[in-house]
Amino acid sequence: MTIKEALQEATSVLYYAEVETPYLDACVLLAHALKISKERLFISFYEELPPDIYARFKEYLDIRCSGRPVSYIRRVKEFYGLEFYVDERVLVPRPDTETLIEAARGILAEHNTFIRVHDLGTGTGCIAVTLKHLFPGLEVSASDISAGAGEVFLYNCRRLLGKELVFINSDLFAGLKGRFDLIVSNPPYLTDAEADSLKQTGWPEPELALRAGPDGCLYLKRIISAAPAFLNPGGYLALEAAPPQIKICKDFMGKLNYINSTVVRDLAGRERVIYAGRQ
Repeated sequence: MTIKEALQEATSVLYYAEVETPYLDACVLLAHALKISKERLFISFYEELPPDIYARFKEYLDIRCSGRPVSYIRRVKEFYGLEFYVDERVLVPRPDTETLIEAARGILAEHNTFIRVHDLGTGTGCIAVTLKHLFPGLEVSASDISAGAGEVFLYNCRRLLGKELVFINSDLFAGLKGRFDLIVSNPPYLTDAEADSLKQTGWPEPELALRAGPDGCLYLKRIISAAPAFLNPGGYLALEAAPPQIKICKDFMGKLNYINSTVVRDLAGRERVIYAGRQ
């Protein structure tokens, strides 16, 4: 069997398993089985696939058909040009969160005296590690309620930065001390109904990183309420949320006297990030 034939067969299997992106997933998993890049895979279509590799590929397909994300199978997810280790202790980084990085970059470019940055609910560390990678002079720290997420975060720090950043095992702000120039967060923001629907399908990502009350705003509102006490004067809070929640966040920030609130759209044109300053 050639690589092309294996991909055709796998795409059909994944399609009938109702996988959303069958061809892409087949390509990524076969490249992983072969330990080559997708680019190398595409110029190798007519090469014969060794039987042991085909057997490994079939195992990956069976796991994918069971509903496990490709990133958990590969144990890696690309984010903002970096490859982060992922496993079932953390949420898989989404492209939408790159919008939060773009917003943070804009804030830091405009306020070049900002030094202390904190990533609240860090998970893999994709936000904190990426910002430290982009701005080496920043003092970046991170926190998460999950000790397992903290282990993943520190591992990603070591492999991508060559050193560990400060991690605090904390329920939102409970364990934090001091003030920051910028606080960024991609908190849980699925509604209970959305989280229940995923749970019924056996979705493997940690529920703790997804569920956020009837309207999905439970943690967003907690963060907006508490953040001013942890921001330096003139500091900023930047949050990722679902598009329907952005207006709720903006109105809530207005009631709490935040200033200069700004909404940033993702690549699909949806309102995805809001940030505002402390007076």
